[in-house]
This record gives sequence, structure tokens and C-alpha cells, in this order.
Amino acid sequence: MTPVDSPSPRSEGVTSPEVTMNSAGLREITEPHYVLATGCNLTTAQKAEVDALVKKVRPVIPFYITAMNKTSMSGSLVICKDYAAKYLPHEEQFITLCHPHKSNIWVDNLKVITDGSCMLSVGWSCFVLHNELRESDICLFEVSKNDGEVTMVVHSLEGGHHLQGKEPESQNKCSYPVKVEVTEEEESDKEHAESSYYYSRYAYDLTGEEQEEIFRSALIQQGNPVYVAVLQENHVSSRNNLLTFPREFAAKHLAERSHDILLLRPNRREKWCVRYYYHSMMRIQGFSYRSWTKFVSDNGLQEGHVCVFELMKGVCEATMMVHVFRKFNGRFVLLD
Repeated sequence: MTPVDSPSPRSEGVTSPEVTMNSAGLREITEPHYVLATGCNLTTAQKAEVDALVKKVRPVIPFYITAMNKTSMSGSLVICKDYAAKYLPHEEQFITLCHPHKSNIWVDNLKVITDGSCMLSVGWSCFVLHNELRESDICLFEVSKNDGEVTMVVHSLEGGHHLQGKEPESQNKCSYPVKVEVTEEEESDKEHAESSYYYSRYAYDLTGEEQEEIFRSALIQQGNPVYVAVLQENHVSSRNNLLTFPREFAAKHLAERSHDILLLRPNRREKWCVRYYYHSMMRIQGFSYRSWTKFVSDNGLQEGHVCVFELMKGVCEATMMVHVFRKFNGRFVLLD
């Protein structure tokens, strides 16, 4: 191991206050510029990057620094109790997550765990997905407070070319085994008899007669894969929306990477270029945030609407025809 790759000596536990000498020669105890999560090791090169960022930002509240691992990649991130107790709210509240170089924001519910640590979950999952974080990446949380509102700017350093092997284990490591909340699509690989039709969990509740009404009106082209979803609140929300596709549908019919998909509506000239996010570690694949929000808004989609996503075969770019239905007088009606 070269000196550049060797871990920083300040990589274990919570960083202690720094002792300095003032102009009168008296000892002063000052706040540290950053706090490392227990078990988070920085290489010399990474420490230099952190020090440069500290010098640039000059944070009022120390950075909280942690390395992405399987738990934080799977949908929940725990902030150690020593840091949480000193710098974060002591009761549950909504906070804002943002990226230093993007205008997007993500709202999350900061939860206080019984041992005093804090946890990010659903909004954090969206942040990880949109910003394509990877295991071993180093995240620096720049915390600010204004009239009771808490904002976290999340800076990230790529970890793949710095860290060697696995993250070191520690008996005192700050972790909390929380499984990411499963949306109704993530466990909905039940297929139609033709084996190219897939349903969300709530779409299972459609009766045979209702399915017949829908497919009679949708006029699906033979051979095109289809995904049927009954829209829920989290699909049409203007913040942290996420409509996921079944894993089997995605594996069989979509590229294993994030890319744009062209969405069309029957009898409409408009086209919508919507970002499809793919994250193998989090096992999430679907539409989210701005481009999907615009499609929802432009088409007046609401909770309870049924969307039939028809993946068009034989075209150069990924394209879906979206047939939208709503229930009217007990029957499903195709919307223009």
C-alpha cells in the first residue's frame, strides 16, 4: 500500500475538538471541521479533498462524513448518535436534501431512533438513485439550519479508485439494519397468460371484467410487452415520486442502465422524454422526479388512474405508448 492509499489516522470514531492557541497564547478549544462516522476510513488523497472542501465551504456545523455501504445503498442511512445529539433535531421532522451542483431537492423525514441516532430513508433512497451513488463512495453532509428548517447539502467523493477491498468492520460501527420500504411494483412480477403482461400489486385487484374493458379499449399491438399499474399517491406526488417497474419486466425488456424512454399517448402529437432510472444495488428501476412529474402534470394523472405502459417493439429508441383509464360510473373509461 502506497502512502497515498494509506488510511488517514483520523478515521475512527467521532472527531474530537481541536485545541489551538489564540493571540494571547492561551489554549482554545474549537469545533472540528468534520466528524467521521465510526468505521469510515479516508485515504490520504480523500482527506486532502475533504480539507480542500472544508477550506472552501467553511461550514458552521461540522461536516458529517460516512462511506456508502450495503445498508445505506439499500435505502436507509443512519447518522451516529454522537453527531445527531449535538447537531440535529431531537425529534422527527422533515428536512431537505440537495446536491451542491444541481437544482433538485429531495424531502425526507428525519427519524430519531431510540438510541439517539437519526435515520434517513425514503427521500435518501431517491437521492441515491438520482445521483447514482455507489458502494464505498464517501458522502459529506453539510448541515445548515434556518428558523427550525434543516438542510443537508450532500457532497460526494467517488470511492472506487481510492478504497481497497471491503469496508473495515467495527464492533462499534454505527449501523441500523432497516429494510427499504417495498413499493407495490417491486414485488409484482405476476404475469398475464400471454407471459408479456405484468401487473402492479394493486392491479391484481382488477376483476377479469375490468381487465377485459381496459384491454378492449387499449388496442395493444400483438407482441408488445405491457405493464399495468394502478397509480398511488407516491406515483403522482410532485416531490419524491417514484413509479417502479417489476424486476422481471425490466430484466427482460429494458436496458440495465439509466436511460431516457419516449412516452406517447394515443391520438396525441405530444412526446415526453422521461428518465428511466436503473440501480442494480438498490434493485430499483422506474420513472422519477422532473421528467416524470411533467408527464403526470401534462396528462392530469391522478391517484386511482390505471396506466397501461405498452413497450413498442421494432423502434430505434425505447418508446412506450401509455393508455390511461379512470373509473366512471363503475366502468373504466379511456382518457384522451
